[in-house]
Amino acid sequence: MTDDQLAVAIAETTPAMLWMGDAEGRCLFLSRALRRFWGVDPHHLDDFDWSSTLHPDDVELLAAPFGQAMAQHTPFSVEARYKRADGTFRIMRTEANPRFDQDGRFLGMTGVNTDVTEQRDAEEQARYLMGELNHRTKNLLTVVQAIARNTARSTDTESFLDTFSSRLAGLAASNDLLVSKDWSAVSLGALVGGQFDTIGVAQDSRVTFEGPLIQVCPQHAQTIGMALHELATNSLKYGALCDPAGRLTVSWDRLSPAHWRMEWREHISREVPTPEKKGFGHALIVDMVERAVGGEVQMEFGAHGLLWALEVRS
Repeated sequence: MTDDQLAVAIAETTPAMLWMGDAEGRCLFLSRALRRFWGVDPHHLDDFDWSSTLHPDDVELLAAPFGQAMAQHTPFSVEARYKRADGTFRIMRTEANPRFDQDGRFLGMTGVNTDVTEQRDAEEQARYLMGELNHRTKNLLTVVQAIARNTARSTDTESFLDTFSSRLAGLAASNDLLVSKDWSAVSLGALVGGQFDTIGVAQDSRVTFEGPLIQVCPQHAQTIGMALHELATNSLKYGALCDPAGRLTVSWDRLSPAHWRMEWREHISREVPTPEKKGFGHALIVDMVERAVGGEVQMEFGAHGLLWALEVRS
């Protein structure tokens, strides 16, 4: 086998998309991989115009480096979108070197094309995710700052750390759930269960969770989760969860396709007085929920315990 035959055999069998052009930019040779990409008949190579496969928006992108390299007889590298034989556009990186004869006359370019579509898509996805992470981190820090500031205002120095840590645990539980769902919608059932797991309370004869599948968006889930955690910790201190005879029911139902209601209902053996002042806890389970979710919160301290209800119309 001669050197020329060996070179052709290598070019035809390699998975690389190799090509050779003349001094005018016309195709002289396309490897089998590149012919398959473009759907070119090897017997009609003279009829093929590679520039006709360029995405219209990338014509100018390629024109400058290609034109400069052809005029100055220098290497060039550029990425552009080309139409594949199946009609889809793929991003290819072209790397080419000039070719000369023994007398130094420019004969054209020889190069290789590499499909980098998946690589560029992955990079774009990574940039998007980093932007989302940055945005969510800033939002999370804002929430943490608000929790710290308002907890400090409503508690004394000795109880601050325990209260602040507990509220952070509630926030973390919601975030863990959101991460497990790729920061997409989460169900109210999972949200309720996650908050009760955080405080070490499970469903039993005294504690009941019930309701159909209702999905809420990440922003709403985060706020509702914090409110549920606040209700649960308060119940452990003063309500049904600290009363041996107490019962707690958390239920939710869809009243119409765009209307749902959630209730936290406690039953205890003694009357629960209405708090004399409204602290951060009240702001969290009422004001913040109404503002973030756009719903209406009802809270009543009755003879048989607390009723907290959230009604949302989307």
